[in-house]
Amino acid sequence: MGDDARNVADRQRLTRRGLLAVAATGAVAGCQSIGGLSDDTDEQISVYELPDLDRESIPSPIVAPSVPVDIAPSHLTAARERVDALLGELPTPMGPDDIPNGYVRERLTDSASDATDALDDARTARTELEALTALGEARERARYAAAGWAMADDGLSVESLRGEHGEIVSNAHAFWDEHTYRGTDPVRAALVHARIEDAFDRLAQMDGPRTHGDGELLTVSEWGETVESAQVSLDDARHLDSQFTESLPADAGTVEDALTSGAETLLADVRSRRSQLPPEPTPEEWGVAENLVADLQRSIERGPATVEDASGPASAVVDATGRVARSRALEQIQERIDAGEISGVESADELRALRTTAYDALDAALEASDDAALARTVVSDVSWEVTNADWRLARFDRDVRPDHLDDVVEGYLLATAVAQAVPPACDQTIDALN
Repeated sequence: MGDDARNVADRQRLTRRGLLAVAATGAVAGCQSIGGLSDDTDEQISVYELPDLDRESIPSPIVAPSVPVDIAPSHLTAARERVDALLGELPTPMGPDDIPNGYVRERLTDSASDATDALDDARTARTELEALTALGEARERARYAAAGWAMADDGLSVESLRGEHGEIVSNAHAFWDEHTYRGTDPVRAALVHARIEDAFDRLAQMDGPRTHGDGELLTVSEWGETVESAQVSLDDARHLDSQFTESLPADAGTVEDALTSGAETLLADVRSRRSQLPPEPTPEEWGVAENLVADLQRSIERGPATVEDASGPASAVVDATGRVARSRALEQIQERIDAGEISGVESADELRALRTTAYDALDAALEASDDAALARTVVSDVSWEVTNADWRLARFDRDVRPDHLDDVVEGYLLATAVAQAVPPACDQTIDALN
């Protein structure tokens, strides 16, 4: 494993075995084991033999996302200061005299706590983009709490927030009307402009919240969060656009035609591969192989069919690259199924081997691809499969039947297959753009 995945695996704390060892003392006296008694069957894998994972230490995702442009420290600092200012408006502690309704008060304090947790996530973020995302979440949750308190303390109204939201949307459309797809390297330009497109698309499609069933105060809170989310999207899109433009030579032209043409070529390939997909499996009892095929098929079918269906040509390029990788992975998986090589595990050693292979594949994809930034974008997305598999594995606190690990096995196998398909998929995208 390389730096990304190996460091993740090494950082995960070993906690379950120690916890169960303590519990075993009680079990000797006749106490039930943690999580209840295991099934009465000889086909059990000992929990002590499974990888010993702490759910809280599993990164989400395993490979951190990034964007090939510098995010200015001043932009991140401004976001932190915004969170601090919003949280500073709240009474500390918030008690019954402030918000008499206990449920409503708990919603506000939980939101403030979420904002604080997101601030902590930003401080320990592995990439600038990961920090930016965490700070956006912190701003939204802090605004939820601050808006609710402002309604209780000073009569903040939905109408006021609705007006603020409308002004942000208007500013966003003005920004988008002036946006151009400047760039010199079409791959780098695609990755940056895709983030900008997605930010604008989220903002443009953002509806105001419905009236909250638990009263006007929480409706105002929901509106506050919506307004802040819109402002976060606009702030970050503007910043990425400005930073990217400043990184380009003064005579850099537009790559919009290259992005559009490349996206159309890639999406045509996706459509062609989709038409050749085998029918979805229909056995009465699905196993690992059937679930793998079905999940990959669905992920290939999701997404825009044409450039016009996407947030923009850059997003279409990035999305199509991921779907090409998944299409190639499905072809590999189908060959292995036909050869009888895909099944569940019968031992903890088999599971450990699959997990190690998945982590190795993620790192190998980053190292082998001709464009590291493009590969990381696709690999980061599929590394969620490993995160989810690790989370499921961390739940087990007693001996387990092998077939109860099928969803864990599927996650590792899927991530491995897609990661192995990333380098050729990236090559295909580079060719299409150039």
